[in-house]
Amino acid sequence: METTIRINTDMLTQEIVDGIKKMFPHKTVDIIIQPADDTDYILSNPAYARELTERIDEYKIKKEIISIKAGDLL
Repeated sequence: METTIRINTDMLTQEIVDGIKKMFPHKTVDIIIQPADDTDYILSNPAYARELTERIDEYKIKKEIISIKAGDLL
């Protein structure tokens, strides 16, 4: 069995570690920690993908930096 857990480090708790231990009792496991690539998540949401495409097109036309804040999205 293989599983992927995507989680913000602020949300890591002892319960998560205990859950992993319960999923793989008495097993040796590989735990790989790396920053997540949000591209797949963004592109999986049509509204986010459209927004990203529009901003890229706008940048290509104007050749200006577009700055946004997280609260500016949709």
